[in-house]
Amino acid sequence: MLPILYQNHNLIIYAYPMLMGIGWGIAYQIFFSLLGANVSRLRGQTIFWGIFLAAWVGAKVFFYLTVPKNNNLLSEINFWTGGGFVFYGGLLAALGYLGIYRLFDKKLALTSFWPLLPALAFGHGIGRVGCFLAGCCYGKPTEFMWGVLLHGEHRHPTQLIEALGLSLLGLYLIRSKAQKITLFTNYLVIYGGLRIVIEALRGDEIRGAWLDQPPSLWVSLMLLLVGLILKFSKKNNPLCEWP
Repeated sequence: MLPILYQNHNLIIYAYPMLMGIGWGIAYQIFFSLLGANVSRLRGQTIFWGIFLAAWVGAKVFFYLTVPKNNNLLSEINFWTGGGFVFYGGLLAALGYLGIYRLFDKKLALTSFWPLLPALAFGHGIGRVGCFLAGCCYGKPTEFMWGVLLHGEHRHPTQLIEALGLSLLGLYLIRSKAQKITLFTNYLVIYGGLRIVIEALRGDEIRGAWLDQPPSLWVSLMLLLVGLILKFSKKNNPLCEWP
C-alpha cells in the first residue's frame, strides 16, 4: 500500500516501524496516565520496559517457530531489528514476564496491572495500521464493498478492521465501570473473539499452519476459552484469589 512514507537521498521513513514506534509511544502515555498512585514511577518503568523487551523477543521467536523455511533467522541481525513479528508471541512472553515480576514484587496487587490493557489495545491497533500500509497481514480476496486493492486483488482490509476493533476495545477498557479484575477476563473474551473473526478473513499464508489452521487461530480460541472459564467461574477463580 504505502510501505515508504517519505524518501530522499539521505532519509527513508518506513511505515511499519514508524507506526510500531508510535504505537508503543501511545501505549506508554496511556499506561502512565492511568497508573495508580500506589505504583511508583520506578515500578511502572520496570513493568513497561520489561514488557517491551519480552514482547519483542517473544514476537520474534513465535515468528521463527511458525514461519515456513525459517532456516537460520535467529542468527541474523536483520531478523531481530527488522520486520517479522507475531503479536501472540509478544503477548505470551509479556505475560510470562509479568508472572516472573510478580514473584519478586508480591505486594503489588494484580489490579494494579489493569492500565496495561487499554495501553495494549490502542498500541496494538496503531501497529495494525502499520501492517496495512506495509501490505502484510492481508485478507482473502473479496468482492465486498470494503475490499482494498492489495497484492493484485481486492481483499478484506483485515488490518483496518482489527485496528478499529482494538480502538473500540481500548475505549471500553478506559470508560468501563466494571471492576478492574473483570477487565482482564473481558479483554481475553473480546479480543479472542475479534481475532477469530479476523483469522477467518485473513489470506496470508506466511505464518504456517498447525493442524491445517494458522497458529493465531488456536491461540485465539485458547484466549476465548480461558476468558469464558474465568468469567463464569464464580468460585475458585484464580484471578480473584491473586491479591
